Amino acid sequence: MRGELDAETRAQLLARRAERPQPFRDDKAIASWNGLALAGLAEAARRLERPDWLAVAERLGAFLLGPLRGDDGRVLRSIRDGRVSGAGFLDDHANVAHGLLELHVATGDVQWLLEARRIADVAIDLFADEERGGFFLAPRDGEVLAARSKDLDDDPTPSGNSMMASILLRLGRIWGDDALVERAEGTLRLLAPAMQRVPRAFAWALCALDLGLAPPRELAIVGDVRSEVARAALREFAPRAVVAVGPSEQVPLLAGKGLVDGRDAVYVCERFACRAPATRAEDLARPG
Repeated sequence: MRGELDAETRAQLLARRAERPQPFRDDKAIASWNGLALAGLAEAARRLERPDWLAVAERLGAFLLGPLRGDDGRVLRSIRDGRVSGAGFLDDHANVAHGLLELHVATGDVQWLLEARRIADVAIDLFADEERGGFFLAPRDGEVLAARSKDLDDDPTPSGNSMMASILLRLGRIWGDDALVERAEGTLRLLAPAMQRVPRAFAWALCALDLGLAPPRELAIVGDVRSEVARAALREFAPRAVVAVGPSEQVPLLAGKGLVDGRDAVYVCERFACRAPATRAEDLARPG
């Protein structure tokens, strides 16, 4: 292969390179990037049935809610050698909430879902533009700037506004909270002209728009998320559905729903109007 070096030459090159001053390594942990990593790791662990990956995802979730959580509950930007860099930006809060939502679905632990809702509420308080819609990049109590900017395009990673729209749509449907949904819709209206002009730069926003325009579909899973019926409900790629796993009376979609004769159950709902709970995988394919 062109450019390939034999082992001896590679060893000599490495030895010579080791004699030179080494560049500094940027090894700080950034909340935003780790939130995205958490989401990918949690979904991969669930779909590929890798408990070892899921264990790593749970440790990452605990890290984001531990060293990277401020005393006031907001997400901190980054940490290195035990030193944090200060309050996080919009994308830090949005991406961590996204990762926690995926971790909730992968584990069935409702605390991850409740933390995602809490962080979303913090983000609304700190970053929302109540006059024009959408969210500012910097918090309202941050450094005084001539103008607070907004991060809009999804290039190369989802913007804080696109991610917040997606998160608020999902949480709004899980909580039955029209105010969250309306705030997400306001963010998408802000992004709409740019999405029409340059759709390739707004991939995550378009995914959120697709979710917002789709008929609401909610999956309330009660019991073990690894059960046969739960795995059947989650097997297909269904980006237009929202998922909550319980039991829990703290989450409106789950409230009042329990096991059926001691068996794990899946409730398929639309705007909280639910079909009879399914306790077997084959029941999920039945209409009505």
